[in-house]
Parts: sequence; structure tokens; C-alpha cells
Amino acid sequence: MTFELTDELADSIISALENQEKRFVVDSKSGLLAEKTQDFVCDEENFYELPSWDSKDGFDLMEGFVNELHSPMARNDLLNVLRSGRGVFRGFKDVLKSYPEVEKRWHFFKNRQLINYINRWYNDLRETWGLEKLDREVEETEDLLCDDFVFSNYDFKCDREEVLKCIESVARDYSAVLPEEIANALTELWKADEDVKFGDKACGFVCRSLSKEFAGCAVFAPCLKNAPNTVLLTGYFVQENYRGLGIGRQLFEMSLAELKKRHFKWVFLANVILPESITPLLLRTGFKQFGSVYVADLFSE
Repeated sequence: MTFELTDELADSIISALENQEKRFVVDSKSGLLAEKTQDFVCDEENFYELPSWDSKDGFDLMEGFVNELHSPMARNDLLNVLRSGRGVFRGFKDVLKSYPEVEKRWHFFKNRQLINYINRWYNDLRETWGLEKLDREVEETEDLLCDDFVFSNYDFKCDREEVLKCIESVARDYSAVLPEEIANALTELWKADEDVKFGDKACGFVCRSLSKEFAGCAVFAPCLKNAPNTVLLTGYFVQENYRGLGIGRQLFEMSLAELKKRHFKWVFLANVILPESITPLLLRTGFKQFGSVYVADLFSE
């Protein structure tokens, strides 16, 4: 007897796979799960065994997530848990509680992987029933950034102080790898002429978490009156615990679209330290490098 793999049944199977204390089977007549007791006979006609899933599979799933994770702080903490060899599953959950955005990505990743695993098992059953396989693979199309963060236009009245604090925070990061005096010099360089760089003429976007914590910004300021169609990147930062989630890319692309909407033609980046990861983004969005300066024509074909 066949059964339909409904969304409700798939969710029940996921919960059953994660339950290491009890075993369940699919009752093909009701299309529901039934607990498999010690004397239960699974005939693969009326009752079907669930796909195998044990602690090693669970560990491999966590390891696969961490290998794909680009958030440095969370990734390092999760790797330490996986390498500890003790209380790995509990430790993994505890670490994720410190990174709510990463925790949400983990649940999405886990559910997607498990649903695809169940779909492959179900297609194997359909093959034994003489039925065609179903194309039910779940793709990663959900925009988690929009669910976890709020992006808003830069407003110097309420955002400038947050941006300047972020500059000091980033400078402290650099002080871990540079002499303190150099880190201080960078701070002063970034904050020089702050009324122009981050004043009422500046534009761009800022990002905050749903709890209103400042996560990052991309701020551009018009150049001197002799270059009225040109803007300079004056602030591009993402707080350390939010890096690797795609926030920087989103801020940058939204800002370029806004600058074009305001009819600025030229954008250039100079005298600013940029992460290496932004280089592909710059080239993809039309920037060309001249020495240590990047320039883009927003209206080039």
C-alpha cells in the first residue's frame, strides 16, 4: 500500500529522526507515524521503516553547516565545540544561542537538508511501487537577511553617532594585529572631517538587527564643488559578530542603487581599508582599480 508524503508527514518524520529515544514507522493506511515497539513487525506493505538517522548523521550535518558558515566568530566557536569530543550536541545548541541570526540559519539549513534526505528516501519507495520519482528538492532561496535585519537610509541625525562608534570598534579590531598607534591613526583618519563625511549631505544605508542593535553601514559623501557628480565612500563597516552573513554586500548594493537614483555618476573608494572579500563585489558592480583607488561609473553600459 502506498502513501502520500505530505508536508505534515515530512515534519513529523523530521521530529522522529531527531528523537534518539523512540523509533517510529509510517502507517500507510492513515498516512501518520506510529511508534515502533519491541514486538512490532514492519512489513513494508502497511508499515514502512523510516530512513536511518543516528548521532553520526547529526554530527555530519552540524559539520556541513559550519563548513559553509562565513561568520568568523560563530564559526570558530562552533568548530571548537565539534572538536571537543564531549557534549557536542548540547554545546552546539548553547553556542548558537549567542548568535541568534546564525541559529536561524542553522535551523533553515538543517530543515532543508533533512527534507531533501526524506524526499530521496520517499522517491526510492516510489521506485519500488513502480511510480515516477518526484522533483521535490528544496533550494536555498529564502532571503534570511530581510527576516533578521532592518536596512534603512542613512540619517545623520540619528545614525552618525552609531557610525562613529562603529569606526572606533573596527579600529580596536585592527589594534589586535597592528601597533596601537597605527590603529589610533586609522581612527583619526576615518573620523577626520566627520561633518562632511557623515553629515547631512551624506547618504547610504545602515543595518540593525530586529533588537535594534547596530550591525553595519555603507556611507557615501559628495566630493568638493568642483566634482558635483561624484561621491566618495566614507564609511563601510560591519560589526564583528555580524560579519559573514551577507550584510556588507547588501549595504553596498543598496547604496549604489540609491546613488544612481540620486543621479550621481561617479563613485570612488580611496584612503579606506577594505576587506579582501569585497574585491569580487567591486569588480562585479563595475568598479575599476587604479593603483589603490577603485572607481565606478554608475551609468556606464
